[in-house]
Amino acid sequence: MGKSDPTLEALKKDPQAAQLLGDPAGLKALLSSPETQKLMSLLNQSAGDGLQAAAKAAATGKPEALMGLLNQVMNTQEGSQAVEGLKKKTQK
Repeated sequence: MGKSDPTLEALKKDPQAAQLLGDPAGLKALLSSPETQKLMSLLNQSAGDGLQAAAKAAATGKPEALMGLLNQVMNTQEGSQAVEGLKKKTQK
């Protein structure tokens, strides 16, 4: 039996994340939503190759770089609108 992923285990403990993980169709819809696509586009524009490195670091328990990128993007009008749209979709 394989080793459990600590990031996945942490997500399962968060009620909102656990609900999303338990709803594959809802998760797929959220990931393909215009807000998610916009946010990813802004993150890619902002970080370029650094986004993948920041995401990998976050997956190993070091979220600082990814949080810095998110904060940078959220300080733009487009970024804050995308994040607000995602919040509304996940609070249903």
